[in-house]
Amino acid sequence: MVIAVAVVVLGGLLIIAGWQEILDALAVSNWQRLVPALLMTAISYLCISYSFALVARLLGVSMTHHQLASAGFVGSALNHMIQSGGVAGYSVRYAMMSRFGVSFNDVLAASILHFYVTSLAMQAMLPLGFVYLLFNTSLSRTASTAIAAFAGITLVLFALATAVVLAPAVRRAVLRVVARITHRLFKRDILPALRDFEDAMTRGTGALRRRPGALGTIMGLVVVDWITSALALGFCFEALGSPLPIGTLFTGFVIGVMAGVLSSLPAGIGVQDGSMAGVFALLGVGFGTAVLASILFRLVFYVVPYVASLAFYWRLTPKKSELRS
Repeated sequence: MVIAVAVVVLGGLLIIAGWQEILDALAVSNWQRLVPALLMTAISYLCISYSFALVARLLGVSMTHHQLASAGFVGSALNHMIQSGGVAGYSVRYAMMSRFGVSFNDVLAASILHFYVTSLAMQAMLPLGFVYLLFNTSLSRTASTAIAAFAGITLVLFALATAVVLAPAVRRAVLRVVARITHRLFKRDILPALRDFEDAMTRGTGALRRRPGALGTIMGLVVVDWITSALALGFCFEALGSPLPIGTLFTGFVIGVMAGVLSSLPAGIGVQDGSMAGVFALLGVGFGTAVLASILFRLVFYVVPYVASLAFYWRLTPKKSELRS
């Protein structure tokens, strides 16, 4: 809580420092450019929702594609709003999908596999973003070292996640450690549940290997998802009268989003926005404009889909009359 307050206060001070530039950006703004930003947001969430549906069907989940896409949309919108390691979004997905007889382990396995596949595109773009940043800015040795260290940490985390997802032996070893820690802390034996989860993950990864065509379709949707996400941010800059070169746009987007994902704050608030603004400032974009664009992007890409997801959640969750029957 203290860290969150400190980040918010620091962000407020930075905004105050660049207040005149923010006012200048607002004076030349063209809010009609937020319409294509909203369109890119809609395409992005459509892709991520249907890619989740395809992953869930590979696990044998019998819900329709539309029902699965709705559950995927709600979970993704909530996870974007609340950085909780996926707990919030996955829990809501289970509440929606359990109505159709889907087990918790199948929901969790589908969600983890989907998150892993969607992170592949971002991990592929991240090194390119760092290279672009290093070659297009004049950084001190300390800053260059920090950027290289951040890139190394993300690659190590991705390698560990890959081992857990794709290597059954590593996954079983990790799950045994989790079971032992849980038993010591809470005196509960969750090993049977973890074995069920392991079986679900094995089915999912096996299906991905057996059906490369389906994996290709999922990856195609993921790539479109990330591209349209970045374009939504680009249109936010255009709305403020500051169009960006494509390299600058994707570099600031990738580094900012990854910083937010790795933070422990809700939706990466402060961390994502500050990282984006800082990277864009290094690349020659006005800091005040970058701050305002990151705030617009948060509203367009996080808040609007979250509000829209409430309707899907209401439609797929059981009503009181159904629970009584």
